[in-house]
Amino acid sequence: MSPLSPWRRAATIVLAAVLLPSSAAMANPHAAHRAAPAAASTAASTAASTAVASPFPTAKPLPVPTFTTPPPFAQYREIHANCKPTHHLADDPIVYPGLAGASHFHTFAGNTTTNAKSTRASLLLGKSSCEDVKDKSAYWIPTLYQNGTIVNPQIVTTYYKSGVKDYRTVQPFPAGFRLIVGDMRTTSAAAFQGTWTCGGGTFNDFPKSCPSGSSLIVRLKAPSCWNGRDLDSADHKSHMAYPVKSVCPAAFPVPLPMLEIKVPYKLPGGRTDGLRYSSGGSFTFHYDFMEAWEGNRQAELVKHCINGGRQCNGYGIDKGKP
Repeated sequence: MSPLSPWRRAATIVLAAVLLPSSAAMANPHAAHRAAPAAASTAASTAASTAVASPFPTAKPLPVPTFTTPPPFAQYREIHANCKPTHHLADDPIVYPGLAGASHFHTFAGNTTTNAKSTRASLLLGKSSCEDVKDKSAYWIPTLYQNGTIVNPQIVTTYYKSGVKDYRTVQPFPAGFRLIVGDMRTTSAAAFQGTWTCGGGTFNDFPKSCPSGSSLIVRLKAPSCWNGRDLDSADHKSHMAYPVKSVCPAAFPVPLPMLEIKVPYKLPGGRTDGLRYSSGGSFTFHYDFMEAWEGNRQAELVKHCINGGRQCNGYGIDKGKP
């Protein structure tokens, strides 16, 4: 029996209930961790957006509103999803659905039940470690080790921001949306698209040390323009593109929240020796997102916080702009 058969059986059952990918969608489960560089990914994105049919689940976006006046100045347009790390597994329900132990080790946050068999439907039945307990989405990153011992992040914060100039046009993620940000195949720190900070310094690799008591923090931004159709893609990236001059390109016309992950690690004495991710060096850092917001909560927050030009905390509140 093919090793993908368990996933195919599971996907067939889930498809009817929650519109997750068919077996054809994941014919190559390794694609996401062998993603193409940004330029090739953009070309693949354009091809995907013009295809007649998609092997992936689809959704129709809301009409993108247009405005005759520029957006009012708003310094912040964001939601904070502050979620505690919950568990570690060698699972990845996006890249290796149904195949327990097939991945490198991941550190999970948000939904407390995430494993290789997770679907949006199963996540909605679980609980959340996020401050907003209606955020039952799954967030996961490669596990960090220091000299062979797991280092847990203090918290995993995923910002939902506006990546476009007109923050009033941003729509919530459609139900069942999935995305991988970053690439474990990144070959060097120079090619890493995120940043490392500690003690006021900014780096593209693990720094030689951090001031004692400070946190080593990694940040990485996601593309935020959707093709308006596919909830996933073969490399789990090509259904999205980055804005161009703060505007979504024509082939990716729908602005969704721009995810930016922030992961702080408190290291004893600020020492950074012996650090390594389960996926490799510092530059292999990446993260996965599987949408599972309960009810209309995400839509409410996008309207109030992002469209409303607010900086909402983990409970959806901007104390300076109620």
